[in-house]
Amino acid sequence: MHGRLLLAAFLAVSCSGASPHHGDGAQGEESPNARPPSVEPSQSDDQSPPAGTTKETESPVVVEYMLVRRVDDSATAGWARFVETTLEDRRGWERADFDLVRKPQTRFRVVLAEGAAVDRLCLPYETRGLYSCQNGPVVALNADRWRTATPQWTGTLTGYRKMLVNHEVGHLLGQHHPEIQCPDPGHPAPVMAQQSTELNGCKPNPWPLPHEIRRAARHDLPLAPPFEE
Repeated sequence: MHGRLLLAAFLAVSCSGASPHHGDGAQGEESPNARPPSVEPSQSDDQSPPAGTTKETESPVVVEYMLVRRVDDSATAGWARFVETTLEDRRGWERADFDLVRKPQTRFRVVLAEGAAVDRLCLPYETRGLYSCQNGPVVALNADRWRTATPQWTGTLTGYRKMLVNHEVGHLLGQHHPEIQCPDPGHPAPVMAQQSTELNGCKPNPWPLPHEIRRAARHDLPLAPPFEE
């Protein structure tokens, strides 16, 4: 594409993890072995992008990533295609002038693994066998969360999975948790809010909100931020 700025996104398998800045976890989350919610699409899954949230610059930032599935069970079958489709969706981060491109081999990696493996990938963040994380070039997704979501999530399992991907890849793109987790009760939560553990009156939401797209489209934050205290 003419004028495209290529920034290879390196997700190395030596990640660090889920802190208040780089994960979806928080103190006091219940067991991920809770009963999974429905996988039927929700209204928020099907909504079109709000007006005024289209791309803001002429040349997208290309972020290349690879996918690594370290589990082998029916509940996680189709994971790679699901992640790829979510990241290509017109409701996601591509609206902020990112071109997320899957490659068979590159240093940026999105990994699906069991809790103990995610804990190792996420050090020095403490994911406690429960949380997902981003640190440096790695996004590590907890397979139990992928299978069942969390009790605090009130949407569908499909919506949760999309939120999880967009939240953690959002960290990879330099985005952080909002200072106020639910700035507008009764309305969709920011995708960068910690929706796995605290909706605080907001509705579950798997997609970046218009103000999150505008912030990300400034492209003034470093990709793949390292561990932060």
